[in-house]
This record gives sequence, C-alpha cells and structure tokens, in this order.
Amino acid sequence: MFKVFANMDFLEGVLFDKTPKNWYNIFMSGNVAEVCVPEEIADEEIDPMGSVDIVGNLQLQGTIVKTEAEYINDIPRNSRRVLENPNAVFLLDIDAKSAEDIQNRYGVICQSIEAIDDNVLIKAYKYDLSDGNEGIDWAVYFDKSNHTLPSNALIICDRYMFSADSKSGPRVAQDALELGLLNIRGILSSILPKRHNDEYNVLIVFDSSTFDKNEDQENRMFNSIVKNLKDYADGIKKTRHYKIRFDLISVDHNCINYKKLHNRRIISNYFVVRADYKLQAFKDNMSTATQTIFYDALFSKIVPLKPNGPDSPIKSQLQTIESIRELIQNGCCRKYASIVDKQEEIGVTTRCGTCTNRLMTNNSYTL
Repeated sequence: MFKVFANMDFLEGVLFDKTPKNWYNIFMSGNVAEVCVPEEIADEEIDPMGSVDIVGNLQLQGTIVKTEAEYINDIPRNSRRVLENPNAVFLLDIDAKSAEDIQNRYGVICQSIEAIDDNVLIKAYKYDLSDGNEGIDWAVYFDKSNHTLPSNALIICDRYMFSADSKSGPRVAQDALELGLLNIRGILSSILPKRHNDEYNVLIVFDSSTFDKNEDQENRMFNSIVKNLKDYADGIKKTRHYKIRFDLISVDHNCINYKKLHNRRIISNYFVVRADYKLQAFKDNMSTATQTIFYDALFSKIVPLKPNGPDSPIKSQLQTIESIRELIQNGCCRKYASIVDKQEEIGVTTRCGTCTNRLMTNNSYTL
C-alpha cells in the first residue's frame, strides 16, 4: 500500500493539531501501510492500545510505524536512494529547494516539512466528452486537470488499446493500431517529466488477440507496436535526455483473471486516470467517443472521508497492479516484449517474469 517517510515532530503536528488538514485525513484513512521515521521508537509507544501517542494513533488505523534512521538521514547526501521506495512520499527536514530538486530528479513526492503542499494528493478532475468534440487531445486534458504530480513509472491498461471497436479487416485493424499508438504518444508526451535522472518505466497491458483472428497477422501487428515504441524510446532521448523502458504484455483472454482488466486505466505513482469507454480517446484534436475521463490523485476521495468507496483511486491503483501481477503469476501472458532503444535486441516471448516496471516490483504495493 502507501508509505510515508517523515519525522515525529511533523507527525505530532498532523495527528494532534490536525494540521495540515488533508494530511491528517490521509493518515486517518486507513490506507497508509507504513510510516517510517528517523527517531528511535520507545517500547512503550508500540502498545497497540496506546491511542494517546503518535504511534498508537497510527496503529489504530492499521499503519505500521518503523525506524529508518540510516535511510532517511542518508537521502540528502545520496538522493537517488529515494528510488528504493519509488512510490512513497518523503516529507523531510530539509530545505524546500533540496526537496524540489529530489522530486524533479527522481519522480517521487518530496517536500520540506517547512513548505508542505497540503493539496498535492487530493486533486481531481473529470472531463465529459461527446463523440467529435473539437479542440481536445491528451495534452489539453492533462493541462485542464492541472496535472503536476511527479512520476517515475506508468501503467497503461486497456485490453483494446490497439484494436477496432467492431469492424474487422486489415485496413480497419491497421487504422486501430495506429490510433492506439497515437494515443500512447499523446499520453506519454503529457506525463513524461521534462527532467529525470534515471530510467523511466512504462508498462502497456492489452490483448493482441483482438487485432485479428489470423495468428500471423497478430504477430505482425504486435511486432509493429514493438518497432514503433523502439523508435519512440530512441527518439525521446533527444528531448528528454533519459531512457524509457517499455514492457508490453498481451494478456490471454482465456485466463481466469482476464475480466479483472476490463477497466481502462492509466496508473502512475500518485494518480489514476480512468476512461468510461476507451483510451483511444482522441484523434486529430477531436474526441473519438462519448465518455467521461477522470483524473484522480490517490487520496482525492477522502474529503469528506470516504477512503474505501468503489471509486477510491488508491484502491483502483492497488487492484489494477495486483490483477496484472496475478495474470503474470498464473502464466496468462500471450506475448511479452521489453524495449529500451534501438540498440537493444528485442525478443518477443510468452513469459512475463522479467517485467521490471517499478509499480509492479515495489513490494510496498500489496492489498
């Protein structure tokens, strides 16, 4: 689940003074799995009934409190260590400029306790689209949503990302594939940070069997996606100056867990985008369908405090990640490829065990 690094003084202010207000709601939501502090925790503070102290307050919400002094104190000197916990939030006793620099370099939320943004994890936006709306694409959508959250990894999950709605045939199938790639590029151009000091991870989950009933044609189209993303990964280094690793997973529609991936989602470290109908949402600055697209920071549904509702973004994030993990563990991978750039040899296999996306491998993400 969700992990926060902070010190006891900050936690005392939040839990006892209920300030900042939204951080108080986050800690009280029952969705913070761990809080790590630099201070030693006295034995008497770990009493599960100790509701009067900081640790007791958090334990009553199901939160584990741990001492991580060496790790927290080392971050100002070795800031890349934040990627050991790439989806955590770091609220540190450092100056605001240093915190901002760490956030920009590694795509984690990092703030000085002297300059806390209380709204960073509660932003929400929805856009109601009609088929054929003009002047809208992914860049406009993310601009309207005031998207500023950092990230270092992304999952794009839509079983029909590269497939036609209903009609079949080679030309229709090729057009649908190109539309999927167009929207992938639009999403990435809007989300990828301009500055990043490490490899950025993108996982795309879809069903290649929806391309065409002919297996040879399916293979050709899957390989076409691989080639296009290789070109994109190679070209992005000229403007973004960092590597992108793509993992492509085509899921087997005969797998028992297949239906769990029915929803269309863009999942990142701190936000979820969900589309009513499809992520092939735009073409030529026009919407391609009547639907609503929602943008939610992970805790946008906690005010008023309703953390576990059916549309809870943090639950949606965790459930999507867990469903993909289950598919991989159950051998439900139809095709798999991992791509960095043109110089790397790409092999298409039916084994997904090598998927290295940070959102998938980070062990703090469990239901």
